[in-house]
Amino acid sequence: MKSVKAVVVISTVLSFCALLLFGAGPASARMSDTAGTSSKVWSKAAALQRPRWGKPRPTVTATPTPGPTPTPAAAAKLAVGVQYTAMWNNVTDADQKAMAAAIAQSGSKWARLDVAWATIQPNGPGSFDLAWGVPKVDRAVNNAVSAGLNVVLTFYWAPEWATVGTGKAAHPDPAAYATAAKWVAARYKGKVQAIEVWNEQNGKRFWNPADPVAYTQLLKAAYPAIKAGSPETLVVMGGLEYSDTSFLQKMYAAGAKGSYDISAFHPYPAIADQSPYSPWDGTKWTIANMAEWMRVMRANGDSSPVWLTEFGWATHENWDGVENWNRGVTEAAQAQRLTDMFALVADQYPQVTGMFWYTIKDTDLGNIQQDSYGLLRKDGTRKPAFEALRRANQTYGVP
Repeated sequence: MKSVKAVVVISTVLSFCALLLFGAGPASARMSDTAGTSSKVWSKAAALQRPRWGKPRPTVTATPTPGPTPTPAAAAKLAVGVQYTAMWNNVTDADQKAMAAAIAQSGSKWARLDVAWATIQPNGPGSFDLAWGVPKVDRAVNNAVSAGLNVVLTFYWAPEWATVGTGKAAHPDPAAYATAAKWVAARYKGKVQAIEVWNEQNGKRFWNPADPVAYTQLLKAAYPAIKAGSPETLVVMGGLEYSDTSFLQKMYAAGAKGSYDISAFHPYPAIADQSPYSPWDGTKWTIANMAEWMRVMRANGDSSPVWLTEFGWATHENWDGVENWNRGVTEAAQAQRLTDMFALVADQYPQVTGMFWYTIKDTDLGNIQQDSYGLLRKDGTRKPAFEALRRANQTYGVP
């Protein structure tokens, strides 16, 4: 579980999308196993991820000292979005509408919706599930559109008939994926502005085993298929977990360049309560490694815009001996880190044109870390980070 700019203007709609990309006039390991699965399957997965410790013994992470914030006049304009968990188990139509409304109320213009391929095409290549799976996606998309949001649809997790292994993270057949992605692009043309080709494929939880060559084959098949289904739809590289430049370089070596409109990754700190301003340690485990991502792109002649399709911090008390990856922050610190992240990107990373907070609302899946990334608490009340995002949108977001 942790553990929502160079495009050719083809139409008026695309001009709008290009505006968001260029800034003219960014579960993921946090994304739910529940998309396209039964509650019974999810219950087993959640049990496997449940913390093995007893009741946490609280400590408190201090609120960080804010980093420098650019003035509004100097700030870049970003496509800003929030993860929209509309496809998760037990999410009702009313829940979807409330989440979409909250994203819009934060000032964000985009929702990132994760959709499992297995949900819409469970039984084979010759049919789509028009009785249950497809209507479920239709409802999620329509509720986001009704709230005035653009949608980036993360299309991942294959049905078993399309894989060369077992399980939804097994490598899928690129041609079968491309056919399904084309169908999705055509069905949601004008409603879904971008399709993200998979999620965190550099980790075995989503792509088992992790293989940059196999993923690149999928991406190269998907790009022309999506464009055939809807030429205006933007194709986003599946966001890598962390700024994994080793995996990225291997994708370039396999011929990935030119098979996406937007490059993407998820700059979570491996020491999960670290500030965006923590110094670089020479690895992908710090947010500062974003500079290496940009360097590798330049070295490969890639000037594509970049979206951070997930970033965030979890709010919870820590306990004695807490693992680095399970470290939480206070609600006040979460809000400050959000503010600092926008300031850092606007100040140092002009190639980043989209940022997507993970996630809109806390979940209840049994893992204290994974359940507490939300801008809203479980009861729907707002954390301070919600207001911080609203202010960030006023300063940095595309109007």
